[in-house]
Amino acid sequence: MSDPHQPSRPDFTKEPHGSAADGEQQPGWTPGWRPDWRPEQEAPRQQHPYPPPAPSPQRPPVSVQDERTWSVLAHVGSLLVWISLPVIAPLVVFLVFKDRSRFVREHSAEALNASISLLIYVVALSVVATVLTVVTLGLAAPLFAVPALLVVAASICAVLAAVAANSGRPYRYPLILRLVR
Repeated sequence: MSDPHQPSRPDFTKEPHGSAADGEQQPGWTPGWRPDWRPEQEAPRQQHPYPPPAPSPQRPPVSVQDERTWSVLAHVGSLLVWISLPVIAPLVVFLVFKDRSRFVREHSAEALNASISLLIYVVALSVVATVLTVVTLGLAAPLFAVPALLVVAASICAVLAAVAANSGRPYRYPLILRLVR
């Protein structure tokens, strides 16, 4: 559909003088040019308010040593941020390297799944321990040690996973929910 406010543009792809019998162009003819055309006859084009995005360059592949380093950081990073949120480090590694390296993707997804599962388990066990402690008037208070032991077990698994990642082997955490693939 044409815009009624814009003048129609001639088709400059067709040859105005025809072509020679042997397939060569007629002398004096340049594609896209016509003798009676002047630039001031053209209506000025409106600029789009936002320029088109620059094409994203192809991300380079990750070297083997970098794969191992980032895989180790995905596992160990969940240990380093236990004070705030253990999901942050594996999530960042997963989002940055998921399309660049299958090895890093598998390890960071495994670390992310382990961190998410551990958060769910710790919150659920803490709620159960709190309810049982209130109901039993404090007799179930030792149940608060279970989430702490779970964190220690997950930390040991994270160290084992980091060692496996550094040696180039896969690692699967036991008893985790596989939410991220």
